[in-house]
Amino acid sequence: MIGPTSVGCARAEVVTLERQGESLTVRRPALYPETIEYDSRSDRFLVSSFREGAIYEVDGEGGVSLVVDDERLCSVLGIAVDAERGRLWAVNSDLGASVKPSAQGPRHLAAVGLYDLATGAALHYVDLAPLSPGDHLLNGIALDSAGNAYVTDSFSPAIYKVDPQGNAAVFLQDDRFAGDGINLNGVVVHPDGYLLVVKKSDGSLFKVPLASPSRFSRVDIARTFVGGDGLILVGKKDLVLIANQAAGVASNAAFSLSSEDGWVTAELRAVQQLGDVYPTTGVLRDGKIYVISSKLNELLQSAPEQQDRLREQATIQQIGRAAL
Repeated sequence: MIGPTSVGCARAEVVTLERQGESLTVRRPALYPETIEYDSRSDRFLVSSFREGAIYEVDGEGGVSLVVDDERLCSVLGIAVDAERGRLWAVNSDLGASVKPSAQGPRHLAAVGLYDLATGAALHYVDLAPLSPGDHLLNGIALDSAGNAYVTDSFSPAIYKVDPQGNAAVFLQDDRFAGDGINLNGVVVHPDGYLLVVKKSDGSLFKVPLASPSRFSRVDIARTFVGGDGLILVGKKDLVLIANQAAGVASNAAFSLSSEDGWVTAELRAVQQLGDVYPTTGVLRDGKIYVISSKLNELLQSAPEQQDRLREQATIQQIGRAAL
């Protein structure tokens, strides 16, 4: 395994990428989790299942227990914990790789579910498909301080906003978010009032002001991050970007970025190669950075008759630390 490579100038590092630390195997074959989150209320990892359309808790031994089981869920991609309000958000999509096919069919389902964080009980279920014509792949989700959710669509060039009461609208739509394959993906809310969003197909990172989204801009960085999937914001000036594969490029790495001007520009600080595991998303827990991987690409590339024979177990891997 290739270790981290430092590429930035001298600076007291907030994020340190390192040779892979502690590892936890998720002991449920063929779960294919896409997103990992941390529930600070209960000190537990939560993962979404692309294959089973559910959300699970992962304990310290890798055992899993069901948290959200909703028959309307097909493939759960992004999830987001609202610890302050005791809520759990789930992004619901269909790419034809779930054991629970949707009535709408692949590339048409686009919904968000909102659940009680403690019990998993359903609170709201919001259909976003009518807001934008064409195909859909709802993917990333992030929450602001008021409890609003921002959801990316990888097939329609849009970001949606859903308030805590389940009212939804198009937050921003722009042709610059369109492209071949999977486009808008991971998203985080910066405490200074804007989104940071990665476009997987070409590796661009965008800054989107919450108060005036049409004034969004591309963050000026010396390189792109093709395959960009998950984002972890550390403080205000540091970002860990998890990239897998897209457009014939196999990144399969974590990138540490920093900005000194409010994400008008950013600098690449370090790179940690993660191997041929198709890492998707990551999370910060007690000062440690974790990434989840399950070779999700193998599921998506398999014919339907082969999918039931896949038995890959996901891995939660520590890949760095953050000085908070």
